[in-house]
Amino acid sequence: MSDYLDINNEELLKDFFSEAEQQVDMLESNILVIENDPENHDAIDEIFRAAHTLKGGSATVEMTELSEFTHKVEDLLDAIRSGSVKVSEDVVDLLLRALDVIKAMLSARADGGVYGEDVSALVAELESLVPKKDAKKVKKAPPKGTGPAVAAHHSVPVASSSAPEPSGTADLTALPVELSEYELLELKEAVSPGEKAWLVQVVFDENNPMNTVGGIQVFA
Repeated sequence: MSDYLDINNEELLKDFFSEAEQQVDMLESNILVIENDPENHDAIDEIFRAAHTLKGGSATVEMTELSEFTHKVEDLLDAIRSGSVKVSEDVVDLLLRALDVIKAMLSARADGGVYGEDVSALVAELESLVPKKDAKKVKKAPPKGTGPAVAAHHSVPVASSSAPEPSGTADLTALPVELSEYELLELKEAVSPGEKAWLVQVVFDENNPMNTVGGIQVFA
């Protein structure tokens, strides 16, 4: 792993905390929106996206306690999005208390430590509201929104195509991309007879809310 992709890299962590703060602000502002307008689906989607993004980013920089806790919050938000859970005063209160923990976890990490308070009771509250069928289902990316506040938050699109399938020994000269002699040599040594060489093209969304860790997620 390069120095930049090292999770201990100060510049990387500084960017992560800056981007995480934006997601926390988005969480807080939209939770307050649904407190007054429980049927505001755009705000619900924004809250889910922010939690989903924060969960992925914190997992990438190995802040496990934050990633796992935010995952529980995301489960509840997904149940709200699907209509399995209705927004109520109690739900909003729970989300705000969960947000306080997220803030505290980020603050502890920013100070060089790890949040040490017991969150098991709060996690149990979050889990108790999520129907079992929602807790078990595979999460899907949120649908593309139509408003300006929604359109700027999408996951990074990735497209891939395979190079011609090797026959006997890999014909790496047939790759649809120019490679140096050194790169060809490296590939020939890495690809065994009968194996496939893959050409992968990654396109980053400049509007990705946590684009700093995007490269690490692809690298991993």
